[in-house]
Amino acid sequence: MIQLLTQEHKDIVLEYLEKHHIETTFLIGNVNCFGLDNNPEMRRCGDYYGYFENGILRGVLPFYNLGSCIPHYDSIKAIPFFAEILIQKSFEFLLGMEKIIKPLYSQVKSKKVAVEYSEDSYYVNKNFKPFYLQNVTFIESDIANPIIIQFYKKAQLEGFHHESTTEKAINALKYKAEDEDFVLLINDSKIVSQACIQTTTSLFNQIGAVFTPFEERNNGYCKAVVSEICRRIISRDKTPTLMVTKNNTHAVSAYKTLGFEHYDDYLIIRF
Repeated sequence: MIQLLTQEHKDIVLEYLEKHHIETTFLIGNVNCFGLDNNPEMRRCGDYYGYFENGILRGVLPFYNLGSCIPHYDSIKAIPFFAEILIQKSFEFLLGMEKIIKPLYSQVKSKKVAVEYSEDSYYVNKNFKPFYLQNVTFIESDIANPIIIQFYKKAQLEGFHHESTTEKAINALKYKAEDEDFVLLINDSKIVSQACIQTTTSLFNQIGAVFTPFEERNNGYCKAVVSEICRRIISRDKTPTLMVTKNNTHAVSAYKTLGFEHYDDYLIIRF
């Protein structure tokens, strides 16, 4: 049975998600911060569908207003039901652990055209090895600073192939949980790198939006800003996690030197 979930289901949804905590960190963070009822003005709100077997929740299928779908299920019987909804709905990204996403994609790929298929790795850092650079500083994101907004838009376009308007950039930096830090690295009065905490739970903080412009790479900026984010996460008694494209060898190497280790395969499919 498939049901549209509402705020009344929050307790049973979180109970299910907590059983699969590391695989559902983004969902846990969003449900705790923004709830289950959809507010179209909020990018990280959305429509949540639940799959039930004998009255027990066995899967969650969320469609967020920012265009992503990050499903999870612990019963393979959910796959055809979720696939049917995926075919009907309009969204841009389907992402999650490969073992969850691949079976769903096999059932929808004849109906939806994928323009990008990214094979990633999900990394967890339980043995942090800090990295520091001399003569650099870190600043927080500030939606009133046009230089920061411009850098964010540059990162979206050059780093993630997504064109962002000024309004979308401001909303992305504004509507986040209190401890979802967004940090920029400054060298010689110039922004040269960024990283943020994408989502936060009681156990994990997922790092994302890591970007250094092409002309500033190979200077250790990426490693330094991610190290700073890790330091903050660990100071809150939580574990840093992140995703990285498998063929991005430079980033993979940098993350491994910080103590990150492979947890599972991850897929990001863009339609």
